[in-house]
Amino acid sequence: MGIQKACVFLVDDNAVNLNTGKTVLQEKYTVITIPSGEKLIQSLKNFTPDLVLLDIDMPGMNGYDAIKAMKSNAATADIPVIFLTGKNDVENELIGLSLGAVDYITKPFSRPILIKRVELHLMLQAQKNELREFNGNLIGQINEQMKDITVLQNALFMWASDVIEFLDEEAGHHVERIQKYLDILINAMKQSGPYSSEISKWDIEAFLKSASLHDTGKIKLRDDVILKQTRISDEELIEIKLQSLYGKKLIESLQEKIPKHALLEYAKLLARKYYERPGGRPANNLNSEEIPLQARLMAIADNYDTLITEMPEKKALSHDEAIKVISENRGTQFDPSLVDLFLSLSDKIKEAVK
Repeated sequence: MGIQKACVFLVDDNAVNLNTGKTVLQEKYTVITIPSGEKLIQSLKNFTPDLVLLDIDMPGMNGYDAIKAMKSNAATADIPVIFLTGKNDVENELIGLSLGAVDYITKPFSRPILIKRVELHLMLQAQKNELREFNGNLIGQINEQMKDITVLQNALFMWASDVIEFLDEEAGHHVERIQKYLDILINAMKQSGPYSSEISKWDIEAFLKSASLHDTGKIKLRDDVILKQTRISDEELIEIKLQSLYGKKLIESLQEKIPKHALLEYAKLLARKYYERPGGRPANNLNSEEIPLQARLMAIADNYDTLITEMPEKKALSHDEAIKVISENRGTQFDPSLVDLFLSLSDKIKEAVK
């Protein structure tokens, strides 16, 4: 099977010019002659040539009008157009080039110039198409690699979470449930409420994933403290309070290797701040507005799940009992507005536990 010839549309209202041009080019190319601008546009609906040789001075739709119509249509905008003209002046040439023509050829045709110009622009168009295909393939490869990186990244973060929670096996799927609660709260907050504007600026996906690292600092605590099944002493409580600082430092060390990652910024914020309380316990005396919204959200979600989870040192509360505890600490332990929202979503929260 032979190599398919490139197709050239030759558009001119002069039959002599059409016959001459076709005779010159048909040995190397498939040449389709078209007698008007209107018929060119109609023909382009059915077939896409590799190049168009377009006369300027034609009755009805002239060459300028025809190329404007071609460039306004995405399907034909990239077809190279060479203008044919009996006028040899700079002004007309500039008009044509500004409309998107790639070249000018004056009439009457010079056989070698016509052949060489057509050959040159078909070669350039072929290279352009090859480059576009290459870029498309490259973008596709990059997208696939990014997907792989994202999958690996997510797996590593969840693995880090599993390592942390492995120290406390009773916590089970603590992180997964917290992410569900946060998702429910954020979806409601996006719709309306005092924080809807602030939420709209977040990278929600990164924030939800960052929840897996909120207890990162736990990994630096002594096992006998984490696993203790009796009342925590004052000395041990001081060490537990250092968990937030440990978490912040661990995530900062990771940021040295992976800078400017939204997920890590959220994770550092949660690790350091989600222990803060509007009532000033247990760390700095911060009021509700001074504690980042992400941390205030995490405080409610984390505490609720801790309340309903059975641990060696305590029994699990029921959903209603846990809701009551959250409600009783409105304004002291937790942001009042977020508590109100949490209570209004009680049924959805309860369903997410299952």
